Amino acid sequence: ALGDKVNSLGETAERLIQSHPEAVDDIQEKCTELNTAWSSLVGRADQRKDKLGNSHDLQRFLSDFRWVWGKCMHLHIDNELAKDVTGAEALLERHQEHRTEIDARAGTFQAFEQFGQQLLTRGHYASPEIQQKLEALDRERADLEKAWVQRRMMLDQCLELQLFNRDCEQAENWMAAREAFLASDDKGDSLDSVEALIKKHEDFDKAINEEKIAALQSFADQLIGADHYAKPEIFARRNEVLDRWRRLKAQMIEKRSKLGESQTLQQFSRDVDEIEAWISEKLQTATDESYKDPTNIQSKHQKHQAFEAELHANADRICGVIDTGNALIQRGACAGSEDAVKVHLLTI
Repeated sequence: ALGDKVNSLGETAERLIQSHPEAVDDIQEKCTELNTAWSSLVGRADQRKDKLGNSHDLQRFLSDFRWVWGKCMHLHIDNELAKDVTGAEALLERHQEHRTEIDARAGTFQAFEQFGQQLLTRGHYASPEIQQKLEALDRERADLEKAWVQRRMMLDQCLELQLFNRDCEQAENWMAAREAFLASDDKGDSLDSVEALIKKHEDFDKAINEEKIAALQSFADQLIGADHYAKPEIFARRNEVLDRWRRLKAQMIEKRSKLGESQTLQQFSRDVDEIEAWISEKLQTATDESYKDPTNIQSKHQKHQAFEAELHANADRICGVIDTGNALIQRGACAGSEDAVKVHLLTI
């Protein structure tokens, strides 16, 4: 509006010069003063507009910086670690969500940096401050990226640790069930009961998964070799499980040996009972005095020969039972029935 007024005054001056030649000098002087003042005002207004534009750009840059910086700080990584496999998997999933969020904001970071570089290229009066802010944000993003990678490595190791602990717990629970069986003093009170215990023991033996224990040891060695943050704990837990495993195997061998001795003892008892019954029966035949009656003497002689053949045929069986009994006594494997075994041997 003021520019239109200045133009109007200029046109008026031109008319006055034509109509009042005697005042030309005064009119031209006034016109010159007016145009000079107007040019100065317009120039200062343009300068202020540029300064205000630069100031606006700076404030917008600083506002963007505070927003982007806040978003960057919001993504700082925590230090929580899980105590089980499910928790470790949940933390990994949440950490991956951080990755997605960081990647989603990459465009915002890039746009901010481009805006800052444009201001620097234009030679903005606050270039040092702008450069400082750009460098600070760049360092923060680099620290965030580094923290994310380190945290991911930590969470991966945490999951591996919890998987290892789970495998150890499963192995220990399995061994505890076998140890309870092995701790029992039940050796069976009959041949059938002993054979049932031996069958149960063999089932346990078949259920042993040597490969699983070997895999657990290999997994532990791998974690230790990779310098896991819980290396001392893994080392101690591995040795504890392996020591328990070695003791369990030794107990199983010992238990099987005792059951074998109990089986031998019960077999001996059954064989002795059968032999004693057989001997008692044959003693009745041997003490029969029907031979005094000469009637059918030929037939009686044939029966006696058959009787002697039967005695000869069972001699090895009887000797075998006697040898077994003596061996049980020598090995101390009579389970507290040594006197009874001796009585059986004397009876035979």
